[in-house]
Amino acid sequence: MQKEKKKKRKIRIKVIIVMLLLIYLFGTLIYTFISKPVNKIEIKGNNYLKDNYLIDYLDISNQSIFKINKKNVKDKLLKLELISDAKISKNYLGKIVIEVVEDKVLFYNMLTKTLVLSSGKEIMASDFSNAYLGIPILTNNVPKEIYEEFINKLARIKKNILASVSEIAYDPSKVGEKIVDDKRFKLLMNDGNVVYINTVNIEKFNDYLEIYEGIKSKNGNIKGCLYLDSSSENNHFNDCSGSGDNG
Repeated sequence: MQKEKKKKRKIRIKVIIVMLLLIYLFGTLIYTFISKPVNKIEIKGNNYLKDNYLIDYLDISNQSIFKINKKNVKDKLLKLELISDAKISKNYLGKIVIEVVEDKVLFYNMLTKTLVLSSGKEIMASDFSNAYLGIPILTNNVPKEIYEEFINKLARIKKNILASVSEIAYDPSKVGEKIVDDKRFKLLMNDGNVVYINTVNIEKFNDYLEIYEGIKSKNGNIKGCLYLDSSSENNHFNDCSGSGDNG
C-alpha cells in the first residue's frame, strides 16, 4: 500500500513537471511572438521622400511588430507636409508595408523660397538644390488670385510633363501696352522649346509631347515657341523671333 502511494506521488510529480515545462514553453513562445521586432519595412508610393528618411522618421525598426499601432504610424506620417494619405499593413513575421500618397510638387517659388504642392500648401525650402531636380522654378511674382488659380490648374498636369519644364514666368500677353490675357505664363522647356499657356487652356499642356512630335514630323527637329494659350485647335509654333505675344 505504501509503495502504491509513493508510485502515485511520483507520477503526479512527473505530470506536474511536464505541465510546468509545457506552460514554460508556451509562455516562451507567446513572449517571442509578442516581442518579435520589425525585420523589414517596405515603402511604396513615395517619389520625393526617400525610404531611409521615412524609416528613420518613423523610428519603428526595433519595436515589436505586435505592439506597433497602425493608426499611430499613419498619424505620424500625415504630419509630414508632403504626405496626404497613408496605408499601413503588417504581418506577424515582422514585415510592415507602408503605402503613402504624396502631394505633387508643382514648382519651386524663387521669391518665397517654397516648394508649392498640388494641395496648395507651400513648404519652406531655402536650401533648394539638386535634390529637387525635375521641379520647375517660378521666377517672378504673380497676382494672388491668378497664382491660386494657376496652382489649382497646374495640379492637373501629368508629372512627366511637369518634369520637362525648367522655368516658369508669369507673362501676360499684350497688344501694344494693353494686356489682353492676364492669365498667361511662359514655360522654358528642358528640350529647348518655349511654351506659352494660360490657366484657361492649361490642360492642353498635357499633350505637349504629342503636339511637338507632330511639329517635328512636319518641320524636322526644330526649336521654337509653342502657343497653347488659345482655345483654337490650331496650335501656333514659330522660331521665337517675335515678341512672345500671340495677338
